[in-house]
Amino acid sequence: MRAIALFSGGKDSTYSIYLAMQQGFEIEKLVTIFPKRDDSYMYHVPMIERTRIQSEAMGIPQDIYRIGDSIEELHSVLSNYDVDAVVSGAIASNYQKTRIEEVCTDLGLLSFAPLWGKNQEILLRDMIEAGLKIMVIGVYAYGLEKKHLGRVIDESFINELKDLEKKYRINLAGEGGEYESFVLDAPHFQRKIVVDDAEKFWDGLRGELRIKRLHLEDREK
Repeated sequence: MRAIALFSGGKDSTYSIYLAMQQGFEIEKLVTIFPKRDDSYMYHVPMIERTRIQSEAMGIPQDIYRIGDSIEELHSVLSNYDVDAVVSGAIASNYQKTRIEEVCTDLGLLSFAPLWGKNQEILLRDMIEAGLKIMVIGVYAYGLEKKHLGRVIDESFINELKDLEKKYRINLAGEGGEYESFVLDAPHFQRKIVVDDAEKFWDGLRGELRIKRLHLEDREK
């Protein structure tokens, strides 16, 4: 099936693309939404401007749109593509999933959300096992600290998240906006991304990692 993928640069959309490719989908284009509102319920916000290098790393062309959360605006975007399916990284957000499905149904497209309903701890471990290198670029929940910015998600980080889940009831996958991620490498990347310079911004409760400079690098053979 020919498909486009809704792509934010984070772990969920990146892993969904990988799984879709494993299922035989041909991803013709990455469709990235730059939301008009910083508090968008539909779209990932941090680091959108850096997704172009991920597109280059994957070797898949990208279109970027600036729209709001309305179904009409999403319909207008997706109607531009002559494909069979739309791939998305929805895990547990009914708000996001139902709106994508509604637009896809109206346009006669299959909505493929391979992560939907999966156990979030298992999902994080599957991502790491598959070879995703996931950097934390934003933390917004009580218990997450400045030290977590720039961390690459690994076994120890997942264990920390599990402790915070018990203490503060945070969502392991960050579905409640607890943290945001940026993928530096994945099995379907042709080259990996290396961060050269970044700065942490912290207000005492939450913070973001602003990546100032990065580059693509060939993998070691």
